[in-house]
Amino acid sequence: MAKTNSFKPAGQVLINQREVPFATYRVQEGDTVYGLWLRFRDKTTVGALNAANGLQGNELVTGKTLKIPLVV
Repeated sequence: MAKTNSFKPAGQVLINQREVPFATYRVQEGDTVYGLWLRFRDKTTVGALNAANGLQGNELVTGKTLKIPLVV
């Protein structure tokens, strides 16, 4: 499991017409959008996770790298 305090910005992503920094996270088996939000809620929101990655549901693909917007 990734430590939430080890995130370092990896780039910028456009969310709601605003550029925000993002870190990356490789999806592990069993991860969900809601679960990631619980883990990283001091850094991001569910809406920001969805917008940055073009997600529409709660299910994630194991091994995919996601952008974790650092908006909070």
